[in-house]
Amino acid sequence: MTPQKSRPAGATYATTRSNDTPIDRVLHRLDKVKRTAPDKWIACCPAHDDKRPSLSVKQADDGKVLLICRSGCGVAEIVGALNLEMSDLFPGDRRSLKDHGTGPMRRPFDYRDCLTGIAHEATVARLIIEAVNRGEAMDAESLDRLALAEERIDDALRAAGGVQ
Repeated sequence: MTPQKSRPAGATYATTRSNDTPIDRVLHRLDKVKRTAPDKWIACCPAHDDKRPSLSVKQADDGKVLLICRSGCGVAEIVGALNLEMSDLFPGDRRSLKDHGTGPMRRPFDYRDCLTGIAHEATVARLIIEAVNRGEAMDAESLDRLALAEERIDDALRAAGGVQ
């Protein structure tokens, strides 16, 4: 893309590409867009009465659009003034933002749950081993339960991020 020159208010961002990338969605709606570096622009902020460009626009390496108003407008205000959604700042399927860290919320991880589960399964394993050491035969039910204990301990370690 060739560097953009300052334009009068009301002028639209000119590009030969279609309006299907996040950066194009944003820049097409801004006034006085001027390219300052590769993947960086300044423009008038649409969220306040901006006489001189105070909005910094940057395209990140992954295609996300970063917006910073030097007068203090928030990103939500800027996006709303552009008649866009926050999802328009991200590449890909805009109906699903799971790849951008805004997917379904997970319950916060509680390490105590993992430790409690591991302790319980370790006790089960110890009791089975003690029975075998006393000379009791290892029956199929005990063997299955020992395998289940191993599986649950492994699952707890994975949940805690300890095993890949």
